[in-house]
Amino acid sequence: MEIVLIRHAQPDWEPGGRAVDDPGLTALGHAQAEHTAEMLAGEHFDAFYTSPLLRARETAKPIAATLGVEPETRSWLHELKLPSMEGFTSDQVQAFFREANARELEAWWDGMPGGESFRHFYERVSGGVESLLQEDHALGIHEVSGHRLWKVPESKRILIVAHEGTNAVLISHLLGIEPVPFAWVRFSTAWAGVSVVHTLDVAGGRVWSVESFNRTAHLAPLRARDDWKRDGRTQS
Repeated sequence: MEIVLIRHAQPDWEPGGRAVDDPGLTALGHAQAEHTAEMLAGEHFDAFYTSPLLRARETAKPIAATLGVEPETRSWLHELKLPSMEGFTSDQVQAFFREANARELEAWWDGMPGGESFRHFYERVSGGVESLLQEDHALGIHEVSGHRLWKVPESKRILIVAHEGTNAVLISHLLGIEPVPFAWVRFSTAWAGVSVVHTLDVAGGRVWSVESFNRTAHLAPLRARDDWKRDGRTQS
């Protein structure tokens, strides 16, 4: 069983100089999405899922055209929900994140001030991926000596386009790593970065393993662009 995880391409957080809550992609972001689609050309996936947020759906669009498969939107793939910053200036956005990130670590479990708690976010994503694998793809789970082993009746390839935080929690949960409220830092990925997890045999069952993480070679032709480093946020 293999899951290919793609972080969305560069979002246009402040079109016209003011923040929006659900941005589409920048010109660079669209180019990153196209290069990602080209990299995946000729590959086969048994299922394709995307976050409902616009930046993920716009990233998935050229991939869907290349693969000839429309993605299914799953609400649990939504990034950690932030308070509305619609209309904020860039300075206001940066000040918000600086203050939020300066809090004591225990406060990070509450998520960003005014937004979704990290505990709820982790439960949403971990519960979502378990339901997806068990109910949609017939995988089973059993415990042996306190460890979770998966039963994989049929090997499939799943493609997911989501977010840095969502993908980080998904990887952490499948690997059995304890939850931390900075998961997106522990498994930080680039825009349109590609990571792959798959199952390997252990004691008559399967466990999840990282095959590759944050692959970006397909974006190399774009790195010389002047807009390559433009961004405003730590979580997107």
